[in-house]
This record gives sequence, structure tokens and C-alpha cells, in this order.
Amino acid sequence: MSTNTIVPAATDSFSASPRAPRTGDDRPGRRPSALRRFGALVRAEATILLRNKTAMFTAVLMPPMMAVMLLQLGQRSGALGSVLVMVLLGTGLLFVVYYTMVTSLVARREQLVLKRLRTGEATTLEILLAPAVPLWALLTIETGMGVALASAALGAVPVHPWALVPAVVLGSAAWTALAVWSANFTRTVESAQLTTMPAILITLLFSGFSLPLDAFPDVVQRLAHALPLTPVVDLVKLAFTGAGTAGTTLSGVDAALGALGMVIPLVAWTAAALWEGVRGFRWEPRS
Repeated sequence: MSTNTIVPAATDSFSASPRAPRTGDDRPGRRPSALRRFGALVRAEATILLRNKTAMFTAVLMPPMMAVMLLQLGQRSGALGSVLVMVLLGTGLLFVVYYTMVTSLVARREQLVLKRLRTGEATTLEILLAPAVPLWALLTIETGMGVALASAALGAVPVHPWALVPAVVLGSAAWTALAVWSANFTRTVESAQLTTMPAILITLLFSGFSLPLDAFPDVVQRLAHALPLTPVVDLVKLAFTGAGTAGTTLSGVDAALGALGMVIPLVAWTAAALWEGVRGFRWEPRS
């Protein structure tokens, strides 16, 4: 991972905003709506991301490259399609959302952008989540393209397509929350490579698409299903093959209950990491 991955190419969108002329709902005495305020932050973040060629290169090409490397794990066309979406979504969560988000927040903090935003009307969650929205959009597009390719070219049509929705939405929520938390103890953009490495390596190892979970003892398998990436892989498997965590085919109510068991760890990681991350977030550069 390059140390220059997410250093913003420009911060003019942020630094100029406090002194911009007020019009319409931004006039004194008329507070802008939360939606307008958050939308302005998201547009600024999207502009910075698009200007950063290194970040765009990593975010756009890393998941497809990983998918090509790991497609050999599938033996049939259906398995290939499932693995393709697993790898695209899994690596997208780790590198497009998690790593990019950590380095983005740290870079904003070092440049005092976050501190300036705190003096305005934007709430804490608006400031911290705005950088994630363009990344969520990019992840959704890449995953959608993977599903379309798996269905059209590999003949892997999801049997439970609805299971892909919590995989993308709750997976993004969990890894965004983990990024906010990780940014607390990441001193510089360069050190993000070290602080994010344990989470990336551990979850990749025990996710189920880099190595089969059957190779591990039962207790390790149970712990693996509680990690923040393995449930996403489980939901993709459920979507394409109908198989639950025990390997049995699920349908109807059983499929919904099986998905619920996969969703619970993601919700727990999101709530715990976001609470801890927001509670102890550092708004000024660490000395």
C-alpha cells in the first residue's frame, strides 16, 4: 500500500467553505438543513477523491486485481461467480472503504480540516461520515458490476439476491465504523499502513475466500464467523448458493434466519466501533 494513497490532492473545498457567501438557506438566521449541509460535505469529499489519482487507482483497480488472483479457488462456473463477488466486495471493504477512510481522516486531521469543520454547524457524525459516502458509492458500483458479470458471463445467478443488500450495506457500515476507530490511534498517513495491517491480514486470513475455513479447528471457525468480514462472505455465499454457515442449503424462513445470524456480528461491530471511535476521536494532530 502506497504511503501516498489518500493524501488529499486539494483541501480548497473545505478551507474556503467557512468564508463562502451565504445565500438562500445559508443566510444568518436561517440554518441550512442537515441534508444540504451533509450534501455539501459529501460533494467536497468526492471532489478531493476524484482529484487524487493514486487513491482512485487503488480504489478502482485493487478489488478487480485481487479477484483475478483468487478466482482459481472456484472449480465450477457457479463457484467462480460466487468467489468473484466475494473477493470484489471483501477487498473493496478492506481497501476502498477501510484503508482509504483511515488515511483520509488522518490526513484531514493533520491539515486541521476537521478542526475547522468542528467550528461550523456540521455535526460530529456528518464530519466523520462524509468521506465514506463516495467510497460507498464506488464499492456498490464495483459489486454490482461483479454480480452482473457473474450472472451474465459465468452463469452464476443468485438464488437469494436479497442477501447481497445486507452484505453491502452492513459490511460498509461495519468497516466505516472500524475506520473511524482506527483513525484514533493512527498518528500519520504513513503509519496507517501499520495500524490497519492487523485488521486487514486477520480478516483476510479467516474470511473464507483466501483459505477454506474447514482447514481450521471448529473453535477457530466459530470465532471467524464473528469477525467483521466473514459474515459478508457468508451472506454472498447464501445469496449465490443458498448455503448457510453450516454448509446446508437454506430456503424461505430458514434462509432469512440464517441471514439474521450473519447480520448480528456486523451490527455489533458497527455499533461498538462507531461508539468507541466517536467517543475518543482526536480532532487535532497528535503530538
